[in-house]
Amino acid sequence: MFLKGKTALITGSTSGIGAAYASALAAEGANVMINGFGDSAAIAAQCANLAAASGARAVYHGADLTVTEEVTAMADACASEFGGVDILINNAGIQHVCPVDEFPVDKWDSIIALNLSAA
Repeated sequence: MFLKGKTALITGSTSGIGAAYASALAAEGANVMINGFGDSAAIAAQCANLAAASGARAVYHGADLTVTEEVTAMADACASEFGGVDILINNAGIQHVCPVDEFPVDKWDSIIALNLSAA
């Protein structure tokens, strides 16, 4: 358990690569705070599975990363829950694919806000 007693905060970790990060870090003993979109029951199951598989603690925070106050609240919640953040993985990201002349401005703004500004 290489990371026993450490805490990881991983954005975009309710699926895909972020979920794999959470699983790998928990397997090494790190407590994890996951964040992302998804079904609340599936997220609760993910936290339970992470904890059961590793013995580490796993909690979810639903911060919208495009809202600065929510990001601050998530970091504060992680510190409150685990005593701090040792590992931060800014993994969250979204995409939209279409021809450039049809690309909606609101999609562009969302992508920039989450993929660039949030990190």
